[in-house]
Amino acid sequence: MKKLLFLLAALSMLWVYQAQHNPASAHGGQYRGPAGEVPPGSRDPKDPQPPPENPGSSTPGEGPGTGTPPGGVGGETPPPEGPRPGGAAPPPGGPQPTAGTATERGRVAPPQQMSYENWLFWWNYNKDEFLNLKAAIKAMERKESTKTSAHAFGRAGSRNRNETQAPTEKEIEEKIVPALQKIISFKDIHPDIRGGAIIALSRCGGGLAYVKDFFDVAKHGSGEDRLVQESAILALGILQIKNPEIRDFLIGLVDNRSVQPRARCFAALSLGLLKDNSPETFAALERCLDGRESTPDVPVCALLSIGLIGDAKKVPDLISWYESGAYGRNKFGDLEKAYVIAALGKIEDPSALKTIDSVLRKKDNLTRRSAFIALGQILPKAPADVQLEYMKKFPALLKGEGDTTAKNFGVISVGRIGGQDNATDPVRKAALAILLDQFDKGSKTLERPYAALALGILAFQGDTESTKPADLKYQVMDVLRKDLESMKGDKTALGANAIALGLVGEKDAQTVKLLTSILADRGVEKKLRGNAAVALGLIGDNAARDAILTALEERQDRDLRVETAVAAGLLGDSKAVEKLVEILTDPKASQFVLGSVALALGQIGDRRAFDPMLKILEPEKVGGVYPDLTRALVAVSLGQISDRSDYRVLYRISKDINYRASVPALDEILTIL
Repeated sequence: MKKLLFLLAALSMLWVYQAQHNPASAHGGQYRGPAGEVPPGSRDPKDPQPPPENPGSSTPGEGPGTGTPPGGVGGETPPPEGPRPGGAAPPPGGPQPTAGTATERGRVAPPQQMSYENWLFWWNYNKDEFLNLKAAIKAMERKESTKTSAHAFGRAGSRNRNETQAPTEKEIEEKIVPALQKIISFKDIHPDIRGGAIIALSRCGGGLAYVKDFFDVAKHGSGEDRLVQESAILALGILQIKNPEIRDFLIGLVDNRSVQPRARCFAALSLGLLKDNSPETFAALERCLDGRESTPDVPVCALLSIGLIGDAKKVPDLISWYESGAYGRNKFGDLEKAYVIAALGKIEDPSALKTIDSVLRKKDNLTRRSAFIALGQILPKAPADVQLEYMKKFPALLKGEGDTTAKNFGVISVGRIGGQDNATDPVRKAALAILLDQFDKGSKTLERPYAALALGILAFQGDTESTKPADLKYQVMDVLRKDLESMKGDKTALGANAIALGLVGEKDAQTVKLLTSILADRGVEKKLRGNAAVALGLIGDNAARDAILTALEERQDRDLRVETAVAAGLLGDSKAVEKLVEILTDPKASQFVLGSVALALGQIGDRRAFDPMLKILEPEKVGGVYPDLTRALVAVSLGQISDRSDYRVLYRISKDINYRASVPALDEILTIL
């Protein structure tokens, strides 16, 4: 998959910065953090090196890589039509301060180089639960369809509104599935297209119907392209079918050390995605911890898989492994211990709190970062008095934490604990006080944005029936809005304020006016404009429709177009879809434009894109009129549109991930669309 992914990755960026000209790509997606963009001076010596910007072959992936690259040259120069070997080296030196007109209203100054502490890393791994675009569209459709049907997503096409974005099961079964199956059957077709079609097919539902085909491609010695094979292995997990035959097949791959390590990692994670808690599964995953592996990728993915399964029965074992610092005779380093703690966080059992608490005073940076994340996962499940006890501890913990990333993860956890629907008033008030203090005193570039996001999470309503206190929302909104109105300092950092205002979700006239003015001002940095667009979509005020549609028509920046399309989708604006479909059918549109539009429609999930996308995919042809680049991207987007779940299955891996403790195989998974 060496040729396709440069353009594919570039087009899939929504909120993640890539300051150089050729973005990193892997398995058809886009790194949600800027690979190779961390200045050597700001990188912890113990951190894993970021992957090269073009790490080689890749297969199209599972869902939208929604992120805007903060700052820099972003989307203003269309990528080349073909592949470009190699990749730019990390920029030398430390972060460069912005200069020139930095204090003017968002005018673009020389971009800052980024470190891993940038808020966009966290947002891009965790945004799905907050954007939740498909759930928002479903809710709107249910509201509109109640006069004619109780099923917004009925099997019969006639049950859906004519203007609905949602495809019916019948349309998926009759149009999309046969096209994807035909693509997969052509072994001579470009592997990027086949890999994308396999992942897309796994998202279409269909149950056991595709399992045999996936087995044939995924099995060891199949003769398939390596990355097509890996796509099939992962597809077995995305299918979400707990079946002994699938389990045993995946265990066979995990146990077979003649299989490539990355394929074994994918098999281990597929077991986790299936939540298969059988003794056979746990035994296979534990065999990966015995010290015989040639790469840390396998034990790391095995530990993460144990966490994904989520069985509280494994908590005592995990605690024992951490406290002994080993599995049997195999000693664990900081990396492995970080994933033991991460697994405890994923399981969310309060019985692990004593162990998590002890980690906060250790010197191991990777493990301590996982522990701060785990507090935000576990404490919402703990009794209210325990939550309040930790709220009293947090100020001292954050003040004494010398590692910026660990501190920022702790700040986010405060927002998660206080923002839970059933949080008591004392817990919520304590969280608010902590976050306001962090917002006031933290570094404006690296710490205040996390405090802004945490404040947004604290006030985030989502689609639940409970109501956050109005005074809480307005207090949060007032702090965020005043800072954003100043337009002073780093514009990438200010983007966190915009997103946080969107998370608060109040249709406040001042907030909507501010965000709309930022979006409408073409002199403002495009990445900040994109953040404002998404925030307006989250707020859902129809007063922003015209500004969003106007920005959607700008052709100079691919990322702004995708972001405004997401915002239009959140608003349920059918005009935006009509504009995008019109572009998709334009014979004069460049591959760069077609790709960005396809990704936008994949984000929204609109069935009217099916016919023009199928024309571009050309499932009847091995070599089509359209370039392999474009055809593979369309295959990815068809899978996005056909996915009936609110969240990507792979989001379970990226949510609350300790991205400072990574390995190549996990990086590969995290880039999949």
